Amino acid sequence: MKKRLLSYLVMLLGLGLFAGILPSGVIAATAPSVSYRTHVQNDGWQDFVADGVMSGTSGRSLRLEGIEVKVEASDYDLGITYQTHIQNIGWEAETDRGWKSNGAMSGTEGLSYRLEAIQINLTGADAAGFDVYYQVHAQNMGWLSWAKNGESSGTAGYSYRLEGIHIVIVPKGGNPPGGTVDQNKPFIERKAVPGNLMTQTTSSDFNDNAMGLDRVVITGNADDGAIMLQSGHQSGVYTSNVFNTSPFTKAVLSWSTDTPAGTLIQVEARVCESDGSGQANENWSDWLSFGQWGTTIKRASGIGNTDSPLAKIDVDTLVVKNGKTANKIQYRVILHSGATGVTPTVRLIAVALRNANPGQGISKVFTDNPDLSNLPVLNVPQLSQMVREPSIADSICSPTSVAMILNYYGTPVQPEAAAWGSYDYGYQDFGNWPFNTAYAASFGYHAYVDYSTIEGLKREIAGGHPVVVAVAYKNSAGVSGNLPVVNGAPIRSTYGHLIVVCGFTQENGTDYIIINDPAAASNGGVRVRYRLDQFAAAWAESGNIAYIIH
Repeated sequence: MKKRLLSYLVMLLGLGLFAGILPSGVIAATAPSVSYRTHVQNDGWQDFVADGVMSGTSGRSLRLEGIEVKVEASDYDLGITYQTHIQNIGWEAETDRGWKSNGAMSGTEGLSYRLEAIQINLTGADAAGFDVYYQVHAQNMGWLSWAKNGESSGTAGYSYRLEGIHIVIVPKGGNPPGGTVDQNKPFIERKAVPGNLMTQTTSSDFNDNAMGLDRVVITGNADDGAIMLQSGHQSGVYTSNVFNTSPFTKAVLSWSTDTPAGTLIQVEARVCESDGSGQANENWSDWLSFGQWGTTIKRASGIGNTDSPLAKIDVDTLVVKNGKTANKIQYRVILHSGATGVTPTVRLIAVALRNANPGQGISKVFTDNPDLSNLPVLNVPQLSQMVREPSIADSICSPTSVAMILNYYGTPVQPEAAAWGSYDYGYQDFGNWPFNTAYAASFGYHAYVDYSTIEGLKREIAGGHPVVVAVAYKNSAGVSGNLPVVNGAPIRSTYGHLIVVCGFTQENGTDYIIINDPAAASNGGVRVRYRLDQFAAAWAESGNIAYIIH
């Protein structure tokens, strides 16, 4: 009987008829009704309301902590199920709490945890004949648009509370009530940096994570996207969304670009201080500049704002000040051209993070499981910086290391060309990290700076990719200075030196790493091996920096 009544209703709805305007001889079914109540901070449980009436509060900044929802549908086989996203807990269905249904409480009592989002579904044999719509009021967002039938409604990644909710059931295909909508999305999510590294390279990356496109466009396909100037414009700005992160004290942004003559880019970032309260109290730094980059300009760090109360740029590294940590980051790229019709192209943006506080490691996230048990030794050409142009020879370890990798990939580049191609005219030095990877990328490679681990290096070698790394060491225990010892290294002591990782090996139970060290006195002496434990200490001393070039 219930199914037959539903069929009548659906047919009559198609004719523009509804309950109360039924022709004689047809028995009118009672429309389903949804009732709900919320547990509100400081107020406790409110009374039940129904069918689109707001539950919660308005203008009082009070969080919802729990919700109960039930359906009254005596003429239908209809139920309701729901789950909430709870502060410090997450989605209930991803825990042992599970979905709630038919009047059970979703949320918490006595813990002062806010609800941040909700999903609601209809159940029962007659569920296909109806839609359940719901709309939430989120802190700092206002009323979001209506969600329906299990969609997420609210926010994620913002630590924003829900303050109010409307719920209504309508016949399938019907519309929810009108009313205020402050945001045109039912669910707004702030994404997170996975582990300590985020790379964005595809059109989806750039489109999905864009907060602002000011005179720029996203081009390319799902595998290889780019940011470019809009036709007819000589300047533009791409601004990313905000990204949540694990706490960090240092960040390096790097890029892969094409910069024709007369064009340049300027990469900037801002960070938000970590807030231990779990609330949305956000103390942001100013926008901080990593300088201007181009292959035909006098590229330089120190251009633009490099200092603010919370953080500063130290040549090539964003540093959070005063022992604080940050847990949010946002970047923007300024594109400029000296002539209409010529544009720089941004093919990759990378964000590498590190918490340099004592006891904090580097959290890498890997999505595959390659075999790292029998690693090759890559045949990377051996180039000594010490036999190059005498006026710069002792200063070009970084570009010489980059040149070795480019030659390995088949791009013939001399160390002097790499040196002047990556020279930082602001800092007046050849060792700017993102400038070196940007130079490599100018030949069409994807290149970026990372804070990595031994496993990360092994993964690169397994894939056939040598890696440039920064080390600090002394070459014997008898050398003065508080530095790790690397026996057999060509430099007596160094607080910052770049070398190339070419492979791994083991002899007589001891693990070794195979290195091309450009500080060797001749090309023939560049290939060396260091004890892996000594290398690891020297690499950590210099911050675990790595240049990834593919």
